[in-house]
Amino acid sequence: MVGGAIDGETRTLAIAIYDRVQAFDEQGAAQMSALLLLVSFITLGLVYGLAGRRRWVRG
Repeated sequence: MVGGAIDGETRTLAIAIYDRVQAFDEQGAAQMSALLLLVSFITLGLVYGLAGRRRWVRG
């Protein structure tokens, strides 16, 4: 897993998931992972939807 953080200032979701796993909180890590996966799919859907619409408008 790749990620970075400045103590007390920044925290990425990847680091938060890693911290949950290290604390043996598998359920919390799984929930965060599922949220990250959902956001990823929504983002990909939006990108592909907008790219398809742009191609359709240009002809």
